Amino acid sequence: MAKGKVRWLGHSFVEFTTADNKVIYFDPWTKDDGNPGAEITLDQIERADLVLISHDHSDHVASAAAICEKTGALLGGAVQTVARLQAEGLSTERVVNFGAGYMVGGGVDLDWVRVTATPAKHSSDTACALGHIVQAADGTTIYHAGDTSIFGDMKLWAEMFPLDLACLPMGGIFTMDARQASMAAAMLKPAMALPIHYASFPFVAQSPAEFANLTAEQAPQVKVLTPQVGESVVLG
Repeated sequence: MAKGKVRWLGHSFVEFTTADNKVIYFDPWTKDDGNPGAEITLDQIERADLVLISHDHSDHVASAAAICEKTGALLGGAVQTVARLQAEGLSTERVVNFGAGYMVGGGVDLDWVRVTATPAKHSSDTACALGHIVQAADGTTIYHAGDTSIFGDMKLWAEMFPLDLACLPMGGIFTMDARQASMAAAMLKPAMALPIHYASFPFVAQSPAEFANLTAEQAPQVKVLTPQVGESVVLG
């Protein structure tokens, strides 16, 4: 049975459409909000059910509030980060857990998805940086690591959450590079891995080839997805 599909929309912006046609956006940053690696604009986003933000840097949160207000989607993120967006005008009713958000180890349960917030080794001006593990009602499980380095707790996620897909930053400079990301894939043991946080800024990696090659050596059981920006990949 098909288990939904994903689209890489540039940088760390990922769309996950579940098998029952619910839409989740991770770290949305559209072209009209300055994403040099994106082609999609806010006008082209017609529907969303949930928006998840890993931290408050503009390249991960710039389009989140606008998407929620346009589509009626709920927003998930760290307590102080969502509070900042509320202070900037986002409606409290658009934020999960009665406007509170969540913190590491917590998350949100909806009738069609369960979200668990994990640590990410990175900075954030509000709260802390997060990753997200999403378990859809059909059983599909996706880990979006946000901005992070490699860290040993990733082995725990493999034990607790059999992953269909891991979205892993590999651009270097601000996050893991290709070598770290390939080792992260080996620890996480997902069926598939999608490289993110590259081919946007000129000083991060511009190609996923090194990550794909290293992952083939470190974790040959992991299928590396290298779609073009905007291209959909069916899971399952």
